[in-house]
Order: sequence, then C-alpha cells, then structure tokens
Amino acid sequence: MKRILLVGGVGCGKTTLLQRLHGTELSYAKTETIYTDGAVVDTPGEYLELPWFKHALRLASFETELVVLLASATVGEARFPPGFTTFFMPPSIGVVTKIDIATPAEVATASSHLRLAGATELYEVSALTGEGMDVLAARLA
Repeated sequence: MKRILLVGGVGCGKTTLLQRLHGTELSYAKTETIYTDGAVVDTPGEYLELPWFKHALRLASFETELVVLLASATVGEARFPPGFTTFFMPPSIGVVTKIDIATPAEVATASSHLRLAGATELYEVSALTGEGMDVLAARLA
C-alpha cells in the first residue's frame, strides 16, 4: 500500500476506513493525535476543522505519497475550503464515506464538496458494508 495521509472532519470515518483497509475488527476509536499505522497516517478531524492545527496536516503530508480527503455523505456542509488540495505537495484523491446510510443526493453533495476542494479522482465507499472498498483498496495498492 502507498504511504497515505487520511484527512477529514470529525466523525467522517477515517479510522473506520483504516480498520477496513487493514481487515481488522471495526470498532469506534477517537483519534486524538496524528497516528501512524503501517503505511497510513490517520489524523484527528480537529486538525482540519481548527485553523491552528492545519499546519500539522501539511507537515504530516511530507512523508506520504498520497493525501486522501474524506467527506461523510451524512454531513451537508463542506469541511474543506476550495482548492484545499493545493495545500499539499503529494497528489490528493477524494473519498465519500458512509454511502450506506446516505441518499444519492447526499452522496452527490459530498462528491461536489471534494471536487471543489480540488479532488479530481473520487471514490464512494462504506467501510461498514464494504461497498466500494475493493476499488479504493486497489487504488491505494
């Protein structure tokens, strides 16, 4: 797997996605600091949502090959500012999470937010059901 950085708001499913990618038991665990698990760097949602932490995201990206922006389909507002991917040196992709509990319109809105942030490559997944995970895992391999 490529060395990746997971970036997204609080509760968007970064850690659950990581657990699914590693094939471990799914359990809720609040990420309170930057956490490295093999080739994956998991970040707290607060690092995106609170302006004084955003520099830590950029620093964490320096040792990665790919930045993965995650947006929950169940959250209506955008968590990423327009052009956010230009903040990072590595390329970025977008992942819409929680598609199993969202309407098609909510998935489309989350996809739109990721495109506005600068993600040109998008994936729609459910870490709980596994829907879309094979395609994403192949991209990250």
